[in-house]
Amino acid sequence: MIRSSRPVWLLALLLLVFPQFGVAQGGAAQGAGVSGASSTAGTAGTAGTVIGDVVMLGTGTPLDHAMVSLVGGGRQTFTNDRGVFAFTQLAPGTYHLRVVHLGFTPTLVDFVMPATGAAPRVRVELARVSVRLATVKISGKPTCSNPGRPDPALNHDLFEVVQQVRFNAEQFQVVSDSFPFAYSVQRARREVHADDARGPSVYDTLHMRSDAHGWEYKMGDVVERERNGHYVMHLPTLRDFAGIEFLNNHCFQYAGLDSTKEGMLLRIDFRADDQIRTPDVNGTIYLDPKTYQIRLADLQLSKLVAEVREITAVKVRTIFRELAPNIIVFDRVIGTNEIKHGWGSWAVAAIEEDQRMMRFEWLQGEPGKGPVP
Repeated sequence: MIRSSRPVWLLALLLLVFPQFGVAQGGAAQGAGVSGASSTAGTAGTAGTVIGDVVMLGTGTPLDHAMVSLVGGGRQTFTNDRGVFAFTQLAPGTYHLRVVHLGFTPTLVDFVMPATGAAPRVRVELARVSVRLATVKISGKPTCSNPGRPDPALNHDLFEVVQQVRFNAEQFQVVSDSFPFAYSVQRARREVHADDARGPSVYDTLHMRSDAHGWEYKMGDVVERERNGHYVMHLPTLRDFAGIEFLNNHCFQYAGLDSTKEGMLLRIDFRADDQIRTPDVNGTIYLDPKTYQIRLADLQLSKLVAEVREITAVKVRTIFRELAPNIIVFDRVIGTNEIKHGWGSWAVAAIEEDQRMMRFEWLQGEPGKGPVP
């Protein structure tokens, strides 16, 4: 239990990346843009199977681990290493497929499952996205007076990069829920002194599941005051970046290429709507310029909590890694609560928590590894 303002971020960091254990929800995830449409499949006839291939437009190169959704059917799968996917137990009728692959423009494809005989093999061609890879240039103090999803007619590059961020988040949703995994996290807490020296670390281990859901982003609701008077700070997860609530309440800026310790990465900044009076979240997301996978995410509170005067800043960096081809998960999370402190090199200037994923296990099979007829 949090009993003072100094360690408030500890619970905040836990909720930033790792869902609360034991709140598992059944069923497959509905990806952004999938719900709301429906197939026109009937109930008569024998259930059948459709097989398809996802390839690169122009070259025919198979695209492995593309995400394929049966629109309105609540079913998703991934292509295998040959770019092949399959859906079984389909009643006769017309179906709609939505196909997404990081670094490519998504597409919708229709097919008909006949009442008798086999369905024709589906071929899906995806075109690569194209954005200008300019060097980063940031000037002036950022503001956000017109939040919402970018308009492709006004800023094509911004629209494309934000869309790729959404696809990263959408893919993480599907993997977490339809292909759940268990994992362990080693957590280390320590004090940081004014001279940047670190105090001794206190370690513990967390055991988690990907399909356990906890807090979800709501505008201006990242700081919660509990009945006992303690404050809990929530920060969005990768899952939230695909949500309409998050997109509609932030402004986005495409900043081009930026030099980081991970190399040259595409940078996109986001800022909470200036009209939100309570603390929300600002940040920066970095993507690989070739694959459009998220590599880093830096988040911080947009406003300080007036009632917690000792805290001067809350900052969190998440580092991602590729778990399987084109499928990313968080690898390390570093959170810092900067606090007011006195003079002297040994004054405590911040509380830091470092979380590292240590153990990983697929619970119901790995994406793209299932049998294809």
